[in-house]
Amino acid sequence: MKKFYEILIISVIFFTICLIYRGQQRITLNEGKGWDGIYYYKMTEQIQAGVRPVAGELPFVRRVGTPFLIAAYSNFTGKNILDSALYINLIGAFITVVLLFFWLKLFFEEFWICALLCFLFMMAWYAPVRYSFYVPLTSDAWGAVWFVGGLLLLHGVRKSYSNKNNRAFIIYITAYALVIAIGTLFRESNAILCLLPFFILNPFKNVHFFSGAVKISHGIQLLKKTGKLYFIWQTLFLFIPLIFILLINMMIRKLTVVTDLNGYSYLQNVLSWFFTKSLPEYLLGVLIAFGPVILLVPFFYRQYKSLLWERQELGVLLIISLLFGFIGGTDTERILLMSGFPVILLLLGISIKGIFNSSQRWWLYVLFILQTISFRFFWSLPDHTVKSGHTPIPFFGLMSNHFKYLYLYSHFSNYLLGLLLLIEYFVLFIATWYVLQNKVVLNPDNAARRKIS
Repeated sequence: MKKFYEILIISVIFFTICLIYRGQQRITLNEGKGWDGIYYYKMTEQIQAGVRPVAGELPFVRRVGTPFLIAAYSNFTGKNILDSALYINLIGAFITVVLLFFWLKLFFEEFWICALLCFLFMMAWYAPVRYSFYVPLTSDAWGAVWFVGGLLLLHGVRKSYSNKNNRAFIIYITAYALVIAIGTLFRESNAILCLLPFFILNPFKNVHFFSGAVKISHGIQLLKKTGKLYFIWQTLFLFIPLIFILLINMMIRKLTVVTDLNGYSYLQNVLSWFFTKSLPEYLLGVLIAFGPVILLVPFFYRQYKSLLWERQELGVLLIISLLFGFIGGTDTERILLMSGFPVILLLLGISIKGIFNSSQRWWLYVLFILQTISFRFFWSLPDHTVKSGHTPIPFFGLMSNHFKYLYLYSHFSNYLLGLLLLIEYFVLFIATWYVLQNKVVLNPDNAARRKIS
């Protein structure tokens, strides 16, 4: 019964946010379709008309899942494609939030922490909940559903493997493979989840960093110990998700036709961004994506490093998401969030809990006030065509609606805005360090020793 009331509260928060921001003006670009939406719109029209296979451009044509749902909803209700897309994505966003809450409850007993983290996810202006009102035709909302659902099942995979419950392990790994394979129909980056089961064995547990001189014999022993982890019959089932991903990609190729064979290359896109995206731009993208509260995470490393070491699949996912944010494209903020938001929110929750239980709790409230500015609690999203004689001076965000929408992103903002934001975050980071330099906050082990002495 307690769980029911918790989900009820989360649901009330979600629908309250929808009611508040439903007045968000839809983007006027391409008649409300936005940038990527023009490709999804064409795909949806083809699906409605019964055209098979669906033709389109890469990478959008591979994401047939959301256009299929939109087309089915539009045909059933009689609503136009854009309105149908809004409802479909809001449904997906709601399911994502509920699944995210269940996943966070695996790590936190405190309801308020899980609710707060879900609230932060919902209030991010570029995330599926609020962004769907601005640009309805996106694939992120339902990609996130299968993403978080997969992580929930991965917890069952790890638990059943650790308990040597072979029957449950096979069931969980098969269900996990099915979920991430379906998720690939909505967002191709979900395919990377097929690698995570190989890390539930914690293959790096025998690695000891900074343990003195490194010898070749040590490396050979390390390889032998790591190899023994995988040379058992159960590990064969870890390949099931990889097989499912290969099969679903074969199916996608039969369901779709690429119309621009020479127009897009995943490898070329990755290499292009690897060599062209600057570190300051990337750092600014990370700060914009998660707001001032992300500055707490480096200071509470001691509180979560053991968790990432004991659950190495989460550490690997974190590294992958950070990498995707760098090489994935122009929208560093959105790509970073959608490729690893459960893990990053988990680290945020651990950090928030750490400072909340200290005498420096007041600083957390300061960061939350700044977070409301960064996440644009008090402003809607401006249109891409807004004409203004000046751009507002940034203060952890742009406190206005009178500027071009793309200025909100690290890649599209001008150099002066980006520089000022980086300076502000740097000053805030120094202030956070000054407040948290109290060893009771940053090193709980020292606090315990003081109590004993």
